[in-house]
Amino acid sequence: MIRDQMEKIYGEMSLDNIPWHVESPPKVLQTLITDRILKPCKTIEFGCGTGNYVLYFSRNNFDATGVDISENAIRIARESALRYGVKCTFIVADVLGDLTEIDDKFDFAYDWELLHHIFPEDREKYLENVWRLLNPKGRYLSICFSEDNDQFGGVGKYRKTPLGTVLYFSNETEIKSIFEKRFTIEELKTIDVQGKRAIHKAIYALSTKKNG
Repeated sequence: MIRDQMEKIYGEMSLDNIPWHVESPPKVLQTLITDRILKPCKTIEFGCGTGNYVLYFSRNNFDATGVDISENAIRIARESALRYGVKCTFIVADVLGDLTEIDDKFDFAYDWELLHHIFPEDREKYLENVWRLLNPKGRYLSICFSEDNDQFGGVGKYRKTPLGTVLYFSNETEIKSIFEKRFTIEELKTIDVQGKRAIHKAIYALSTKKNG
């Protein structure tokens, strides 16, 4: 269902009207690079959409790959890379699948506001995929909507958006509980994120892959 929804959104809507389509990378990602928290390395973004942030990492000397379930989104991402002359890789794949389309390992993985599209019963599988694709001591950053947001009615864990998608709003306790099974959490906090039209609260989790 999510695949069909995303194909429809990217295939029929103007990019200007897609709420999460923002060309400039958020300050959180920029800070990772400008403050040298993260140095150029093999990087993968899960749920990359049209690839704007993958292009940003590539321009900053990262060997960057983007993955998304939508063929339309990846088509737009590849066209952007060609238009701007940026070398990076884009792959169509379901992050809840086997990800056999990806035959590489990475030093840094991130998802920018993807996790709230993944419901609790599927998060174990997703995080297992992230863990598996990371090199030893690889790092992982996840940003997802906090339940403290007042968006889409402002109450409840599951909320329907104007686009018809349903999102799951998390809290720090549940993020910690599921992440620490496979990752050592370096930093976990709730932050304000400037979205396309408004500021919203998001849970920031930066962690390192555990061995085993």
